[in-house]
Amino acid sequence: MKNLENLILKLIIARLDGDKISDKAYSKYIEKLVDDGIGGFVLFGGEYKEVKEFLFHLQSKSLKPLIIASDIERGVGQQIDKGTIIPCQMAIAAGFDLMRDALELENLYSLVINEAFDLGINLALLPVLDVNNERLNPIICTRAFSDDPELVCRFGTFLIKTFNKYELATCGKHFPGHGGSKIDSHLSLPIIEDFDSNHLEPFKAAIDEGVPAIMVGHLLLPHFDSKPATLSGKIISELLTKKLGFKGLILTDAMNMKALKDYPNCNASAIKEGVHIILHPEDPYEAKEEILKNLKKGFIGEKTIWTALKMVSAFRRNIRRRAKFFKLSKNRDYLVYEAFKRSVTVVKNELKGITKVTPYLVGFYNKNLKDLFVKNFGKVFDLKSFSANDSIPLIAIFTDIKGGKRQYDIEEEDKIFIEKIVSKYPTILVSFGNPYVLTPPLIEKAKTVVFLYDSNEQAFTAFSESFKEGLKSKGRLPVKIVK
Repeated sequence: MKNLENLILKLIIARLDGDKISDKAYSKYIEKLVDDGIGGFVLFGGEYKEVKEFLFHLQSKSLKPLIIASDIERGVGQQIDKGTIIPCQMAIAAGFDLMRDALELENLYSLVINEAFDLGINLALLPVLDVNNERLNPIICTRAFSDDPELVCRFGTFLIKTFNKYELATCGKHFPGHGGSKIDSHLSLPIIEDFDSNHLEPFKAAIDEGVPAIMVGHLLLPHFDSKPATLSGKIISELLTKKLGFKGLILTDAMNMKALKDYPNCNASAIKEGVHIILHPEDPYEAKEEILKNLKKGFIGEKTIWTALKMVSAFRRNIRRRAKFFKLSKNRDYLVYEAFKRSVTVVKNELKGITKVTPYLVGFYNKNLKDLFVKNFGKVFDLKSFSANDSIPLIAIFTDIKGGKRQYDIEEEDKIFIEKIVSKYPTILVSFGNPYVLTPPLIEKAKTVVFLYDSNEQAFTAFSESFKEGLKSKGRLPVKIVK
């Protein structure tokens, strides 16, 4: 038992805020975690060069390689200033045909892999393997490839195969499937009563493809257990490891999320039920003490701790060999521009030879986006300022999928107003972000309907170029839009 006391921190991946590392007190705290034996860090924020140097410094202090994980589903730029941002997973499924475009997609992700290696990330927390079959899902949505399990399997295994080829570890998430939730697990515990076995298919495929790690989601699935998945031996030990045969590293979802707030001893319970890594607890030292206390009183067996330590140690030995760099086949800007351009999905275009357009914006957009509309269209207005004139109204709806943020939908009154406009005037509707905001009645009544799946400047540029070319883009809608 005494030997174990100093090893438990190895089972924890703590948060690392890259934008705080210039603060001496904060950097000393992170260094102390390394000295005390932390398993690694999950990286959020910061400036590229500064973070890169700090991660190199931390690795030089550690006897064994630290796990440096990060949510880089949309590229390193999703987390790090001056990193590259690529389209979200749903946009990838919209724009790439794996039978025809596999090489182009590998080129795009090789850019992500190269930047991750360069920065010091050795565990990419991707792909999202959730099948998004809930149109009101506030936290998965465009992070998923599709609502079609077969499509999710194909793209998910393609990413795993590509990352394995370049020897960057991946982590499939969020087992056993977060796509049917109506609640953001950052805020509360999602309960999924009617769990469909189709949600398991992408995870089966990922295991067969050799995914090295899987993240368990904070989900309550009464079909399996009365306890959340993260704390359920029936889901972790019986379903994931025994039935599906997964032999890799098992992580919790971030333990600072509010989903488990009503469950005491959740760090210890997760380890007891078969998890190997506690990801992002509120306080790593408190999490360690909680696990140690439950070990001492017999709630967790020593064998369970040693098994987890063995898994983590083997994983960390492997990442020592993951320091490989390679030359990109095409330049970065071209790869990114082409990817966003491919994702432009024109499902309807009955307005030909448009000469005069007035843009109206609604939802969650920033000044940069508004300025881009002015630059490309000459003027722009908020939706509430709508006024009929001799030009075609172009209504751009901006939504976003962010943990803890309610930006995945627009107000009901805005939807009603948009429906009044499209019912009376020939209108162009463009969705930037969540495709489900465009309901079947809106699609039916609008003259032109365009989907993008990101709500950033790159997505706008792709739309603008496509608009100038007459909206001939051939992206496909990877989800069903139903009432």
